Amino acid sequence: DVFGFLDDADPLSRALPSGGTIRIPELETSTIDTTEYSFAKFAATYFNAQASSYHSTKPLKKTLLEHDLPMDGIAARAIWIMILRFMGDMAEAKFEEDVESTQFNYPDKEFVDTVGKSSVMQRLAMTFSKSAAQSKEFQEALATLNETESTHQSLIRKTLKRKTKLPDLLRKTLDNAGEIEFYEQVLNMRSSNLEKLHFIIGHGILRPTLRDEILAQICKQLTNNPYRTSFAKGWILLSLCLGCFPPSKRFEHFLRCFIQHGPMLYAPYCENRLDRTLKNGPRAQPPAWLELQATRNKSAITLNVFLSDGNMKKLQVDSASTAKEAVQQLAEHIGLSDHFGFSIVISIFDKIMSLGNGNEHIMDAISNCEQYAREQGQNEKNAPWKLYLRKEMFTTWYDPSADPLATYLIYKQIIRGLNFGEFRCRTEKDIAMICALEYYVEQGANMDSNVLRKLITDFVPKNLMTAGEKSLRIWEELIIETFASNEYVKSGTPKQAMEDICLFAQLTWSMYFSRYFEAVRTAGPKLITDNVVIAINSNGVYLVDETEQVLAELSYAELCQVTCVSVESSNISELHIETVQKEDFTFKCYEAADIVELINFMLKNLKERSKFGIAIEDYKPALEEREGRLFLLKGDLVQFDADTTGAQVMAGEKRWLPGICNEELGEFPVEVVSVLATLVRPSAKLLQLYKESAENVHKRNLKSVKYTTIQRQRMHTLRKFAADHFRDDIINGWPSQAQLNTVKSTNEELWRHSYNMLKAPLLKVLLRDPENFQKALVIFYNILKYMGDTPHGKQNINTDFIFKHALECETLCDELYCQLMKQLTANRLQHSEERGWDLMYLATGIIYPSSLVMKELLEFLNTRTHILAAESSKRFKRTLANGKRKRPPHAIEVEGIQQRFMHIYHKIYFPDGSVEAFEIESFTGAAHITQDIAKRFELKSCEGFSLFAKIDNKVFSMPETAFAFDFINELEEWMQLNLPSRSRTQVALQYQLYFMKKLWFNVVPGRDRNADMIFYYPQEVPKYLSGYYKVDKNLAITMAGLIYIVGFGTSTTHLHKIGDVLPHLVPEDLIILLKVTQWRPRIIQCVSNLLEEHVDEWEARQRFLSHLGAQQMFGSTFFLVKQSGDQNLPETILIAINKRGFHIIHPETKDILQSYGYGDLSFWSSGNAYFHMRFGNMIGASKLLCTTTQGYKMDDLLTSYIKYFKGK
Repeated sequence: DVFGFLDDADPLSRALPSGGTIRIPELETSTIDTTEYSFAKFAATYFNAQASSYHSTKPLKKTLLEHDLPMDGIAARAIWIMILRFMGDMAEAKFEEDVESTQFNYPDKEFVDTVGKSSVMQRLAMTFSKSAAQSKEFQEALATLNETESTHQSLIRKTLKRKTKLPDLLRKTLDNAGEIEFYEQVLNMRSSNLEKLHFIIGHGILRPTLRDEILAQICKQLTNNPYRTSFAKGWILLSLCLGCFPPSKRFEHFLRCFIQHGPMLYAPYCENRLDRTLKNGPRAQPPAWLELQATRNKSAITLNVFLSDGNMKKLQVDSASTAKEAVQQLAEHIGLSDHFGFSIVISIFDKIMSLGNGNEHIMDAISNCEQYAREQGQNEKNAPWKLYLRKEMFTTWYDPSADPLATYLIYKQIIRGLNFGEFRCRTEKDIAMICALEYYVEQGANMDSNVLRKLITDFVPKNLMTAGEKSLRIWEELIIETFASNEYVKSGTPKQAMEDICLFAQLTWSMYFSRYFEAVRTAGPKLITDNVVIAINSNGVYLVDETEQVLAELSYAELCQVTCVSVESSNISELHIETVQKEDFTFKCYEAADIVELINFMLKNLKERSKFGIAIEDYKPALEEREGRLFLLKGDLVQFDADTTGAQVMAGEKRWLPGICNEELGEFPVEVVSVLATLVRPSAKLLQLYKESAENVHKRNLKSVKYTTIQRQRMHTLRKFAADHFRDDIINGWPSQAQLNTVKSTNEELWRHSYNMLKAPLLKVLLRDPENFQKALVIFYNILKYMGDTPHGKQNINTDFIFKHALECETLCDELYCQLMKQLTANRLQHSEERGWDLMYLATGIIYPSSLVMKELLEFLNTRTHILAAESSKRFKRTLANGKRKRPPHAIEVEGIQQRFMHIYHKIYFPDGSVEAFEIESFTGAAHITQDIAKRFELKSCEGFSLFAKIDNKVFSMPETAFAFDFINELEEWMQLNLPSRSRTQVALQYQLYFMKKLWFNVVPGRDRNADMIFYYPQEVPKYLSGYYKVDKNLAITMAGLIYIVGFGTSTTHLHKIGDVLPHLVPEDLIILLKVTQWRPRIIQCVSNLLEEHVDEWEARQRFLSHLGAQQMFGSTFFLVKQSGDQNLPETILIAINKRGFHIIHPETKDILQSYGYGDLSFWSSGNAYFHMRFGNMIGASKLLCTTTQGYKMDDLLTSYIKYFKGK
């Protein structure tokens, strides 16, 4: 064994048999002619004087190559000694008992202790970091002196003299006493061959300027080496070095020539390692124990890689193998077509490190783990590391149906991660839904409670499971209920269920599925800290600090360019991120190339799939080309045609492509449109940024809110209140449902701002309430997320999680206000404070605390100078007067305060087609809006009027006592539950508010002119034209004339095209009674008569309503339905509901078949597709079964009429 440290009895105990192994792809053989690049020629050209090119056993008097920095010369001579000792050409350092008689000082105890605990690489890195500043100063000093190369060399030699006339700065930089002491200590200690390897190769990794020196020293020792063992060890050392770092361009061909003329056993092996290292770049860690064994046998390394489904694959790697290569090898072997975002992950003890799927070296990670094991007191070869293939990041355009195998692996990863607490759901309902889907995937559509009970511990997060049957039973009931009540679980195949779980993960856990890179900000907008982690996921790029707080977030559409610049003689590169806001960042990081590759991949694919672009130049088509061409201004949004993608725009194969700009359809020139990296319509904010960028106007920065010392002293805090009512720092007797028995908070004060998650509620009273205990923590966690004090990804924070529990429990309401006041006390981050005031403003508009906390709250608000403090105080008093809300703030309220809009104006639509804006506040009810509308329109009475909300194709009446935003919230929630299952989490509901006459009481045409014009006439005309009233031909002609005058005035030109206007004048069931040619003269004559009587539009409306008012069914709401409960009635009937009761009408003759007063209605019910009515008492009752989608309207109308009569 030439190493002297390998276990010959078991040489490859960590390697695997080759059977079934995924092999490394063949590398193309180099064809470079190196016949003219002999090592002797290189030595004669570049070696220092008196340095030979052949084997020697003496210490170097001078380095082989020239080095700019004194430290490199010192290190090179120490490396030479280590190479000699490794190859057996120089004796080891003396043992401890012999050291005292030598001329060297034995290292002090502190150094010995450090050596025992830290790795060689750590000590080298520490030494180089200490000298880095001096090296920079040395270079600057040389530049200042403007010395030539020859003078430069002489200056370095002068440092060996005691007296010098050099400037003080240069003399200081050349004083390398610390480095010399380090190398003396290392060389005077005995070290293992593994430590020698790490010392030699570690210098090559950390100091690129020493790479050629190290390789040249080894080649020198291999030239004319007469000793067989030394020769063999030298070639092994060379192969290990070549596996970790490459030579410079200057030395590459000479080294290749040297290798090709080497022994047959080593030459091909070393040249292959050289090619692989040149291809994949230098390593960051010295060789791992596995590499040493593989090098001795000149073989590849085979590793175990575990998949998320429990299977294990054998993967062949070498020293240069990267995570990207490993993922590609695995993907090809197992048939994984969509392998983007899959990464190699390594674990050891309780540590996990992601290698990603980029240029990170596999063996670097293993070497790291071995060094960590050594620090923990274990032998390197026994380091218990494991490798995994895991999904680490989703694409924005992720489609789980594209690759079933990828979906299956991700699904297994998610359910296992959920079970072990890696992923966390927002609500128990989400957990139950995932568990129900998982049961469906694993067990099928038949729910067996016995089977489920056995599986619950594998389904439900372990941190939510407590000992005992109670917890098991609760989760069992919740999962069974979700499984049974929600058809979504069984609506698709098990494959679709897996896909939906994967989609849920992509949408919900974007920050969990992110690639993370450590970096240091060197330029750009100021952050809280310069040491950041760059997180890249499906939503964008995030800058996160060590506490996982998001410092900045950039969507892909905001990014203009991402580049990296390699820093000479360093492993660290500069990363440049340019944004549309012109707020450009510069970072230094090891993995800048991987970051650039990943972000550019996302940008490229998003742009290719995008349907949106931005005009980067003005385009005004010439006069003769204006037809069909778009008029563009800088910053205008262009939406591409349905059949056009960003890829076609960027390709430029066609100069003109169809699109929409400013609601106009036409063609645009592709050269003036830049494709946006987005799959959804850009926000108004982003479009504004692009417009400002086009005009070279930077986005205005918000000024920081600063307080004077006197203002801060006057601010009321919860310090005193906390002493009496907050929990102690140490909490004993945690509720039984929790995992721990005791919880200890940090030393921070509970009454002031914190970035840390609470371990328990603030108020003492909640400590013994397990259910509300957890809810209080949920509230605070979401407050942290909303305020940006903890990472939350790109998704908008749902404020419902902050307010909904507080609305249900007064104690939690107190806790909410205490948490808000806490986070607004001594908060030094402006963005966080502004978002905190958002929440305070919203809270004071929907809920009020107990009198105990109310006193603190009012004093808190009254002593704050923030603009929202006074507004919150006003809102709080109005909430006290109007009562608490039932539901959390609506999204409009949240968005409004984020934009600092204190007044929310809402469009309300009216029957006559007009639209008016009315202010709707948090505590505005339907009755308030009705009164405001009646006042603005000067209605004589607002009785019977109602506000309606239209969502999708349904219209709902708003109860008078309901708060407007509560009602809208309730409707949206109801609609979400009734939408198709797959679109629930993605649909954005749009609604409109209407104001109409609902209950027709005391309607006398002509009494209230405004009501007639705005409401009665426009509401009755559609009913009349639908044929719901019983009228004859003569009345129909009269009504047609009146409708014509209202619609067209005194002009008779439209009557000449009677076929076009007839459906708007005559009921549809009466048109067929006469021919068009017969209707025309009669209507013209009627219109002429009315004009002779000087009937204007107002009088025509009044006469129309008067004629209808004589009808028995005037003021009714009609419903055309199918019935199946009464054989005496036709299959299709017309139901009329009015102030007289419930009426059944023949749809053709308009005869009233049955009428019932409200006293005759004993029972009714409705659903999505039916309406059931029972008349009379239980003994002689008759029933009506109707098929209709309007059942909810009929139900509401009957209820409203009966409520009105009861109120009277």
